[in-house]
Amino acid sequence: HVMKMCQAFADNGHEVIFLLPDRSRGCEPGVSDIYAYYGVKRNFQIRKFEYQHLKVKFVSQIRQMQKSLHELDPDLVYGRCFLGCTIACLSGYKTIYESHLPLWRSGNIKKLWFSLVTRNRNFKRLVVISEALKTLYSKEKIIGEDKLFVAHDGADSIDDFQSKAELSGEKERLHVGYSGHLYQGKGVEVIAGVAPLMTEVNFHIIGGKENDIAYWKSVIKSKNVFFYGFKNQTELPKYINSLDICLLPNQKIVLPCGKRDEKRNISDFTSPLKMFEYMAHRKAIISSDLPVLREVLNESNALLVQCDDFQQWADAITALQDKNKREAIAQQAYEDFMTGYTWKIRAEQVLMNAIE
Repeated sequence: HVMKMCQAFADNGHEVIFLLPDRSRGCEPGVSDIYAYYGVKRNFQIRKFEYQHLKVKFVSQIRQMQKSLHELDPDLVYGRCFLGCTIACLSGYKTIYESHLPLWRSGNIKKLWFSLVTRNRNFKRLVVISEALKTLYSKEKIIGEDKLFVAHDGADSIDDFQSKAELSGEKERLHVGYSGHLYQGKGVEVIAGVAPLMTEVNFHIIGGKENDIAYWKSVIKSKNVFFYGFKNQTELPKYINSLDICLLPNQKIVLPCGKRDEKRNISDFTSPLKMFEYMAHRKAIISSDLPVLREVLNESNALLVQCDDFQQWADAITALQDKNKREAIAQQAYEDFMTGYTWKIRAEQVLMNAIE
């Protein structure tokens, strides 16, 4: 998400520097070209500052951030790190903070601190990823409505619709797919329930960590379900291109990776990246009928079904065996995407009228 936004800011003519801590211990192994790994152009710089792993070095961390900001002297700081944005704001730099979940989930101290920071004249805007999340912030009354801005997530526009991956299973069948994480609430349980009802359809699951894949392989015994594991941003488009129908089966409770507490549920305010990737690839989408997803999807650009009703999912897939219907909703989804949800458009919108 961050790499795509950096690229998009640069595409819009801004000089962009991505400043981040040097957490070499947490880097993906075997990645020699970070730009290629995330499928972005080299149109922005990446700079790292020294990172101390010990909590006792907290003050040192702040000083490192301040030093880096002083050296760069940016016109604007845009970020998703609350600490970094706070330091930038209080150090005199115009700042926009982007939030993907209610900040107060981390505790009331952070909530209080945030309410104070937003009153600073250098704090220009809070960007949130859905109208639902904006409503949550509004109810807490910790930021003025004039500083709240909704920008749904996005995706890259697609130039190559022809390159395709080699999918498993019989080629002449309908190919239905899901791309993304496999943790609780993302909807793999829907595929587990629907696949046995539709043995003549191939289901493809792209993504997931090894332990999650192993779990679902132990649960799903249907021979028409195929797993492909994680694919990076260079490989993923070929897999989506190969699908006839894409599934967005979010459930009413979605717990981020590793979370077990339902208080961490993100389902009500999420903005799934894969939704926009499906739209960008001009694919027919079948989606859970949830209010937050209806902020983008509707009866013209998707089929919407009860999230936990396997028969409704099966009926929707059957309906989209009609190629004309499939192509019609796919085209509408693509047109909606191109006019409102590319990264480039998003990067332009989040800065609009924010800086005098």
